[in-house]
Amino acid sequence: MAVNHISRGILLGLAVAVTPSALFAEEGGSKKKNLSSALEEVLVTARKRSENIQETPVAVTAISGDDLRAQGILSTAELSKSVPSLQINDSTAPQIFIRGIGQRAPMARFDPSVSVYLDGIFIPRPDGQLLDTIDIESVQVLRGPQGTLFGKNNTGGALVFTLIKPGEEFGGYVEGALGNYNEQRMRAAVDMPVNDELLTRLALASHRRDGFLKDPSSSTNQSVDRLSAIFQTRWLASDAITLDTMTFLGKTRERFPSYHCSVINEDALFINGLGILWPGDTDPSNPSAYQDNCKANDRDSLPDLVTNQGPSQRQIKHQDTLMFGATLDWELNENHSLKTILGYRDAIKKGPQQTADEGGPAAFLRGTVLDDADQESLTLELQLNGEFFDGAVEYAAGLFWQDEFKSERYLLSSPLVGADAISLAQLLAGNVPDSSLIPPGGSAPPVVGALVPLDTVQDFAIDGETLAIFTQATWHISEQFELTLGGRYTEEDRQSELITRTSDLAAVTDIVSADLRFITLDQGLGLLTYLGTWADDPITLANDILKASVTGEIGSPLGAPVRDYMDSTFKEFTPMASGSWMVPDAWLDGGFISSGMAYATWSNGFKSGFHEPSGVDGLLVVEPESLENREIGFKIDALDHSLRFNVALYSMTFENMQLITVGLDSANSLVVTSQNAGKSMIEGGEIEVLWLPSPAMLVSLTYSNNNYKFLEFDDVALTPLAVSGETVILDRSDEEFAVSPRQSASLGVQYTIVSDAGLFVPRFDLSYKGETYMGFDDGSWEVTKTNPGAVYADDYVLLDARLSWTNNNDDLSIAVYGKNLTDERYDIGAVATGESLGTFARVLGEPRFYGVEVRKTF
Repeated sequence: MAVNHISRGILLGLAVAVTPSALFAEEGGSKKKNLSSALEEVLVTARKRSENIQETPVAVTAISGDDLRAQGILSTAELSKSVPSLQINDSTAPQIFIRGIGQRAPMARFDPSVSVYLDGIFIPRPDGQLLDTIDIESVQVLRGPQGTLFGKNNTGGALVFTLIKPGEEFGGYVEGALGNYNEQRMRAAVDMPVNDELLTRLALASHRRDGFLKDPSSSTNQSVDRLSAIFQTRWLASDAITLDTMTFLGKTRERFPSYHCSVINEDALFINGLGILWPGDTDPSNPSAYQDNCKANDRDSLPDLVTNQGPSQRQIKHQDTLMFGATLDWELNENHSLKTILGYRDAIKKGPQQTADEGGPAAFLRGTVLDDADQESLTLELQLNGEFFDGAVEYAAGLFWQDEFKSERYLLSSPLVGADAISLAQLLAGNVPDSSLIPPGGSAPPVVGALVPLDTVQDFAIDGETLAIFTQATWHISEQFELTLGGRYTEEDRQSELITRTSDLAAVTDIVSADLRFITLDQGLGLLTYLGTWADDPITLANDILKASVTGEIGSPLGAPVRDYMDSTFKEFTPMASGSWMVPDAWLDGGFISSGMAYATWSNGFKSGFHEPSGVDGLLVVEPESLENREIGFKIDALDHSLRFNVALYSMTFENMQLITVGLDSANSLVVTSQNAGKSMIEGGEIEVLWLPSPAMLVSLTYSNNNYKFLEFDDVALTPLAVSGETVILDRSDEEFAVSPRQSASLGVQYTIVSDAGLFVPRFDLSYKGETYMGFDDGSWEVTKTNPGAVYADDYVLLDARLSWTNNNDDLSIAVYGKNLTDERYDIGAVATGESLGTFARVLGEPRFYGVEVRKTF
């Protein structure tokens, strides 16, 4: 396997944090004043039963709620600092990647490649997956395809969150924090038992913080404003039956990050490739408006933490979420149990919400979700778990069903543009315009119109139904050997309806030609001539006339609606097999190694196909993607269980990977679309190390290296398609995977000081992310051959630190913290579109944050 960078990369890493309490020996439920010299046992449920993580043949990282608090992790996005191969970007669209596999766009039609579960309930939409870590008992990150046991098939992995359950005695906590950028954070939870059989728990959270990216023409962006409440009940109906319920309410009123922009290819279609002139261009022989628009928002030319996206930006992130879950656990007998999980989720994402543009302050190109987008899902899962033959065979089997409805209204808009008569003649002849033929000042008469389609509005609704049956069994052949076999059959039905309306070009030309300076040239094409010269800036004049007549988010009259409907069913069987071997105790007595396990796994993943809106061409089918994973690993505890060393090496073959790219529809509209890359391969490795060099000190390390390679990836060149309608096939198999870095690592060090005044715990964490390719199309990859820095997010290191104090009664703690203490500037999201837009839009990550946190338990 191609994991040649692992040995030198070990020096960079971090692993899972362990809270100070985990270092203490326990006696009678209270802490003693002596520290433990051994690491605690960690239990996981990666195989639907509780197991020691060191005896589970799965690449999984488990973090307790106390661990999250000790490390200062407040949201899902921060998990990527300490979990190998996990990359989470929370910019204009949430993106979760594991081992380079994830989903880049937030549109309604995309299923996540990484599944997220809250108390067993599947969260189907990417923009709902980035949970705050509120009242979390534990989170498990499962790496690699989860094609057998977990409710919704995926190809990347799964994040499994478990809530703290209601307690049998009254009690709880209150936590508050204040920080820079006017940060105000409050969390509280209380257990309120009604009687011995009925227990309840209420958790509340509020988090507000001013934005740190200032825009002179709009509000400050990248703010935080979240309210949430979780109410749980636990009914102990009998010794054999327990019913848990959960109700979650969430309200988000934030502002997305705004971008910065840089020009990466002057020959892109919308710069010089088609000879298009934009508002502000007054000399066709030397057009500059498009590039000047981008440069007006260039990070290098603006003050620090300032952007300039203009007054038309719609950076709001407003969402209301309701979730309900009910879990019935029934111990049928001492060997078998039945679990039923019912889940419901309804989320309303409020518009208008901007999702894409070319990156400049003028509204040259805008992609916006209009009105309210609805997401509603209902899930039901049945799990039968147990054992046969006195525990020699353990099994899990069940059914999963989901019904989901999604809808959104999407607007893709651009202004009226222009073309010099010479360039227009070349385009109409099917040739690429040559600007050197245009005389200074341009030729007469100026031509203005809808050379780039003005407005396309699409109402998209999806009804999806999933039905799956799964089973997995583990045979304990001996005390050392076990064999696991499993499989899942999945059937997904997708019904999609698309209603498309485009600009009524006849009505547009009528509006503009009411000004006598403009004369209709071709009403069907939306072209007009101007009775003047280019020096008058006729493109801006025409747009001003149109804006004065048509107000609102949609900037032009729309034509008649066109309806498209598709119904498709996607089916797949995903098997798995795994074998593991435990090192015999007789080999370990008194030696360096305390326990050891080696395993080998073959597993498969599947993600459903879907229907893709493609501009005026309606719906297209994007085929399902599938993944085959071959993995080996070992897990070792050594030095009397004071050192833990886990390694996973894998090779994955990807078929029909679903990728986001840029294309053109038959009206020459630029569309963000999807396609399948024929075949690709991912090879890599992960290392996790946890070490107690002394009872008071904890050192944690992780490192991951993922080598990505396309084996088959054909695309269509945009320029000949736009100019002459010619289809030219491109081989893009030499490109890198986008968004996910090849290398990531972290280092964490924590020291516990026991004193008469209480516990003092200083801790610091370093996290490293390697440089990351951010290209969207083939033109971006071409840019890497001459200017690679133009389309890559630079590698970076973040330093976090925390000093906490806990009193001797263990009911009061105070912590001071700092995140990104070196005030590093780094990107958390970026899109390079070298062939079409010709720009690189980048989103800054969080600057230095610091504050104080107080927690009181009762």
